[in-house]
Amino acid sequence: MDQPRYRRFAIFLLAVLVAACTSVPPTPLLDEFDDREAEQERTGRPQWPPPPAEARIRYLGEIEGKRKFEPRAPLWRRLVEAFEGSPGVRLVRPAAVCARGSTLAIADPGAAVVHVLDLYRRTWLVIEQAPVGALRSPVGVACLPGGRIAVTDSALDGIWLFGIDGTALGRLGDARLRQPTGLVFDEVRQRLWVAETLEHRLRAFDLSGRELLRVGRRGSGPGDFNFPTMLAGDPEGGLWVTDALNFRLQHVDPSGRLDRSFGVAGDRAGAFARPRGLAVDSEGRIFSVDGLMDAVQIFDSEGRLLLAFGGRGTEMGQFWLPADVALDGQGHVYVVDSFNQRIQVFAYRPPAGA
Repeated sequence: MDQPRYRRFAIFLLAVLVAACTSVPPTPLLDEFDDREAEQERTGRPQWPPPPAEARIRYLGEIEGKRKFEPRAPLWRRLVEAFEGSPGVRLVRPAAVCARGSTLAIADPGAAVVHVLDLYRRTWLVIEQAPVGALRSPVGVACLPGGRIAVTDSALDGIWLFGIDGTALGRLGDARLRQPTGLVFDEVRQRLWVAETLEHRLRAFDLSGRELLRVGRRGSGPGDFNFPTMLAGDPEGGLWVTDALNFRLQHVDPSGRLDRSFGVAGDRAGAFARPRGLAVDSEGRIFSVDGLMDAVQIFDSEGRLLLAFGGRGTEMGQFWLPADVALDGQGHVYVVDSFNQRIQVFAYRPPAGA
């Protein structure tokens, strides 16, 4: 081989090696999901209501683990992982999710960690370095200002705070909570509500850990709870509560007064078999997950059923014991599909003018 050809071949070989050892810049995951919605008719992904009706909910995709989430790894790393059979970081038994901007935080008691995902930058952080004894069974999560995360641990009876980089900021106050579960942050009043399930009540704290309010007692009458679990704020400044074993949702106004409720036990659309997580959109519509019906039901603020989606299974748009739901305010719905070990992502398009 003459000198010029040898030089060109060497440059070509060097370029190939550099490319093989370089990560491919990621496409923002939300952009990728939104592109899929634009191709909905061609791909035939599930939608509700079904065609020919105009879609209100469309399946976009799922999030299972870090390997397919982050930028495509260099070739050498992919070869090593394939040789070692490394499964990578993935969801094990997710239980709760919160969304703030492009950030998702997922409580995963199956792995005793919290996963923090940036869907725009396409990064995945695992919070597992915590204060001594923390994160034994994280079951609730709230996204706070400044990228901080609040987490309830049902085994350790407390609320733990973490920084934007996963740094442990310690326990919130010194209150002992009997099986704390759902969390929601009141942006206007800067207070954190928690469901104290075994005490059948709610408690509100400021971010220094000072207790502000206690609401509820055990019972089945108006304003009583029977194992409250998950919480969601509404546009009025109040919150909705999953009153699990009363098979209903109850509303708490900003002063802490329980002012209305709806729901009956049953396994038909509009009833509750195992109500779990919930979320509320900007117009007050309530998204409620039912773990036994393997569905998400959407109600108006008066409790009238508007739409239900899902069904039992492992395919696109199907659930197996779903646990929670979150809205990002940008037209995306995130459903914790617990026993399928994934978060399913849907596009949400409410009726025009509704």
